[in-house]
Amino acid sequence: MRNETRDTLLPLALLSAASGARTMAGVAAIVPRNTTRALAVAEVVGDKVPGAPDRTDAALLLGRVAAGALVGVLVGRRTGVNPRAAALIGAITAFASTHATFRLRRALTARMPAVGAALVEDAMVAGVAMAGARLLRRGRSS
Repeated sequence: MRNETRDTLLPLALLSAASGARTMAGVAAIVPRNTTRALAVAEVVGDKVPGAPDRTDAALLLGRVAAGALVGVLVGRRTGVNPRAAALIGAITAFASTHATFRLRRALTARMPAVGAALVEDAMVAGVAMAGARLLRRGRSS
C-alpha cells in the first residue's frame, strides 16, 4: 500500500521549500542535469553579491513560486498524484518558504557576518533539497 504522505507530500514539501529559499534548489535536486546544477550554483554565488535584490521582490518571488509549482508537477508525475494539485501545493509552499527563509536570513545576519549567515542558509537549503530528492527516489522504489 502506498503511503501518500511519505511518497509524495513530504518530498514535495521539502523540494518546494528549498525552491522558496533558492529558486533552482528543488529543481536541481530532482533534475540533476548540468544546466539545472549550473543555474543552482550561479544562484548560490549571486546570492552573496552585495546589493542583490531581496527574494521577496515581486519578480524574484514569482520565479520561486513558479519553481515550486514546477517541482510539484514533477513530483506529481513521478508519484501518480494529480500534477495540478501538486503544482498548487508546491507553489504555496515555495511562497511560504520564501518569506520564512528571508526572515531567517535576516535573523542570522543580526547574529553573525552576512556571508556566514548565507552559508548557513545554503547548507540548510542543500540538506532539505537532498532529503526531498532522497525521499522521492525511495518512494518510487517501494
